[in-house]
Amino acid sequence: MVDMNKCDYDRMLPADYKLAFKDADIRGFYGTEIDEVLVYRVAQAFVLEFSLTKLLVGRDMRISSPSLHNAFIAGATDAGALVIDVGLVTTPMLYFASATWSLYGVMITASHNPAIYNGLKLVLPGAIPLTNKTGLKNIEHHVTKNILVKNKKIGQVKKQRIYQEYNRFVRSKVNLEGKRRLNIVVDAGNGMGTLLAPIIKSYRQLNSKELFFALDGTFPNHESNPTLVKNQKQIISTIKTGSYDFGVGFDGDADRVAFFDEKGRYVNAAIIGCLLARYFLSLHPRATCIYTSFTSRVYEEVIKASGGKAVKARVGHAFIKEKMRAKDGQFACEHSGHFYFQDTFYADSGIVTLLLVAKLVTEAKTKGLTFSQLLKPFMIYYQTEEILVPVKDKKKTLLSVKKEAEKKSPQSIKSSDGITVDMGEYWYTVKSSVTEDALKFVIEAINKKTALKEQANLLEFLNKNGGREMK
Repeated sequence: MVDMNKCDYDRMLPADYKLAFKDADIRGFYGTEIDEVLVYRVAQAFVLEFSLTKLLVGRDMRISSPSLHNAFIAGATDAGALVIDVGLVTTPMLYFASATWSLYGVMITASHNPAIYNGLKLVLPGAIPLTNKTGLKNIEHHVTKNILVKNKKIGQVKKQRIYQEYNRFVRSKVNLEGKRRLNIVVDAGNGMGTLLAPIIKSYRQLNSKELFFALDGTFPNHESNPTLVKNQKQIISTIKTGSYDFGVGFDGDADRVAFFDEKGRYVNAAIIGCLLARYFLSLHPRATCIYTSFTSRVYEEVIKASGGKAVKARVGHAFIKEKMRAKDGQFACEHSGHFYFQDTFYADSGIVTLLLVAKLVTEAKTKGLTFSQLLKPFMIYYQTEEILVPVKDKKKTLLSVKKEAEKKSPQSIKSSDGITVDMGEYWYTVKSSVTEDALKFVIEAINKKTALKEQANLLEFLNKNGGREMK
């Protein structure tokens, strides 16, 4: 780590810093793509770009986060801004503070990425993500040009904890009073979900078995993406050896959540989306719900069958939130385990999702239904997990995928946010990764056998047509 009291902010930026600038955040390998000097300059640019006098700063528990946190505060205060330092928080907590206090802010986190990563999620007042369209590209320009600001009056730092206020906000969204008691497993993965324990425990209807509720930025038990099979072993084993109604796993900054049924089986996020969309449409008839090209087909079908309007958005939290605001969306579901609510400032919230699902499960339990029985009406198709394939040229390889599909007389090919091909018994979407030189894809079919067969076929094609070894 860099000692920020001795740091020379005029020294060189990390060698590959440009790779850290994405469409809707700044994220990369700590040391080579993002470091304290870059973060200091981003803070300066943020203040300069929006003429800020006050802003929020929060962080996660990664090993590099404390020094990046200090660097951002130094950059902002040197530029004359007052920093409201909310300290260790989940990303939804930072969103809550931004929306409630109408402040610009930053969350220092790399979300679900491995420990070697870190990043910055910058937001406008109202918890609106900063993207290239709304100013992030200008931030990058300021950083590249080394435009530094030294205000004659150094800004102050005010530490402010928001846990109790946030806890009250969450509890106001979901009432479990009078409901049947549930036994659940919660895997925080040594991430920021640990801070949600007081909220979960405040509901006497929830008896929770906690896994890995000690903050540790090295992720000693498993990495922080709960949707990956390799990270699900402990929670699945715990559910299978106990008597639980369901289980959940949070990612590193607790904005996404993965669900497991009473038998320890992972539940596709779209299935949870179906459950919640149907619930919201019972409260808000004809409301709009948002989906993406990677979301299971059943989700769109359930929305329409429930009288709602299904609207497609580009994959990615910033783009989904933008679409929700534009279309007055009530709810959105993303395949990666992000669930978005109009009632939470159009933002994603792992804890609100957990509590809403608990509400519906306990109501089903009263009728004698288990979690899997509650979800059974939505279990129509089989969708594979997302596969990431490193390629030499994303555009060229994506074009080859389209040309290959055209040879097979598909029912349809759509070129919106990647390429979506419908072959009748199966369908798939292939799109460019925003953060890596890779393509990613999911395949869905009328049965598991077909889905896995076509997954293998597509993976083989990609590896032969532009694939490269992982760095």
